[in-house]
Amino acid sequence: MRGLLAVATAVLLALFASPAAAAQPRSHVQVVAHPDDDILFMNPDLSISIRSGAAVTTMFLTAGESDVQPAARYAAQRQAGTRSAFAAMAGMPDAWDRARLSLPGGRWAEVQTLRERPRVRLVFLNLPDDNDPHAVGGRHALTRLWHDAAVRVATLRPEGSVLPGTSSHDRASVVAALAQLYRQFAPTIVRTHDPEPDVRYQPQWGQHHNHPDHVMAARFAELAMPSARAGSAHLIHYRDYNIADAPPNLPPEIVADKRAIFARYAAHDAVVGLGEPYATWLRSMRQRWSWRSNWVATARDGQPIHAYVRGGRLIRAAGSDESIVDTPGFVPQVGSVVLADADTLLVQDRRTGTIYLKRQDEQWKSLGAPPAAGRPGQVGPPAADVTPDGRILVAVRNADGGVSVRYADRPGWTDLGGPGVDDAVSVLATGTGAHVFAAGRDGLLHWRLRDTGRGELVAAPQTHRPAGAIAVARGRQGFVAFREAATARLIVLGEHAGWSVVAAIDTTATSDPTLAVVQQAGRDTPIVATRDEAGRIEVFGATKTVLSGRTVGQPAFTPDGRHLVALGDDGRTHVVRTR
Repeated sequence: MRGLLAVATAVLLALFASPAAAAQPRSHVQVVAHPDDDILFMNPDLSISIRSGAAVTTMFLTAGESDVQPAARYAAQRQAGTRSAFAAMAGMPDAWDRARLSLPGGRWAEVQTLRERPRVRLVFLNLPDDNDPHAVGGRHALTRLWHDAAVRVATLRPEGSVLPGTSSHDRASVVAALAQLYRQFAPTIVRTHDPEPDVRYQPQWGQHHNHPDHVMAARFAELAMPSARAGSAHLIHYRDYNIADAPPNLPPEIVADKRAIFARYAAHDAVVGLGEPYATWLRSMRQRWSWRSNWVATARDGQPIHAYVRGGRLIRAAGSDESIVDTPGFVPQVGSVVLADADTLLVQDRRTGTIYLKRQDEQWKSLGAPPAAGRPGQVGPPAADVTPDGRILVAVRNADGGVSVRYADRPGWTDLGGPGVDDAVSVLATGTGAHVFAAGRDGLLHWRLRDTGRGELVAAPQTHRPAGAIAVARGRQGFVAFREAATARLIVLGEHAGWSVVAAIDTTATSDPTLAVVQQAGRDTPIVATRDEAGRIEVFGATKTVLSGRTVGQPAFTPDGRHLVALGDDGRTHVVRTR
């Protein structure tokens, strides 16, 4: 650790759970389009789940045969590669039991269970791949199923399958099949692809800016959850091919492990390899809409407040009490909720980009959205902070890839510009003014705002390139922290040092960091936390403290640094109290 954080004593931590603290079953379900999608785009989260002992089930919607012939043989090879990779992640022999799984309407799927770890399962629906010209009706089978309820397509039967034959599916039967599987496997966490990819990237894929099967699989996965009464499960979306359009965010140790796992798959699939573009995809994992670290606050009595989305409902938790907050006519999504302070909640309607603000015991107020040129779904999630004079400053990544800001008490949005801004924008109000931070295409972007909402771009140090969201915190002065591209080191910048580096911490981080400032001997002292290679929270002060238990995303400090909040792999939020 360079630039050791000057904490006088080690941070002591005690774990207690949020509501319903009793031990919960851990069931993690992935819904993906093709064999290898979860291995490429959801790792290391997938391997962390398997190695933790959780029940892990991946549902593959298509056979992944593309236009390779013979299709049944290639589909079987891809299944064999998947079995080999999952066995490697579990540390078990590659020996599986195969069985038929009955679906509604007399249809079938095949379930394959790892013999030495029967809580690890693979489910294959074997619908045609998007690029299969021999599918009923031709190519784009899954897309046609999504858009037209009258379309019917037949599944494939891979070589060696235990299924008695093929099945015929329409849109309703795919939803019914997934709903039944949700009920059977009772997930606490559901992982799937990106249903609304960023249109700035991957134009070669046409209107979807991603493999069409990825987009449709994500939409089917979402659509089936309410009918399965899977409202208690947390839904997490992952970016796919366009992780190549962002800097790599995994440390070398994790990349090596991910590469070794994928090599087990690739040994069975002659179409893929360990070179490009696969090498680039293996260096990253990105959630489409992460929780970030601005969904927590501290109440006047010192208890932690947090707000999040579960099962399409906005939940506000204060201590051990949870309540549902009605939203103004739309279903909120993960990553769309911000607490500017304990009394001020913001939520975004992702369909329109519109941001709504609600103070305690008041009605929702629309703040609108920055101009989106017909692409409202491309406006990023909000960030907000309260200035010393009590005003609320809100910032978002706009549809053009820059940053827009507005004060809640003034009309209209101001475009600050900015090249290639990442989804997650951060706002920090200190005694020197309001600041907006973002990870840009070429490095850290930093604006200092005037009272009018106009901003000037401040020269930021570019020796350390951010790989994701920028965590912010303030004491007497401000601090920011982020994961460094390619190394995953945690970089901390301090306002007192002219926003230069005050700490660089070696980690095996698998999430973006969270940051808080505590007072030690009358000095501002930053403490940083992230998720490690095993899914545990690690906290960096004078020493590193690793907490027991596993999380599935980025932890978040309360502003006073006295509590950490994180989503556990049991699907519940947990609170860590620091002393």
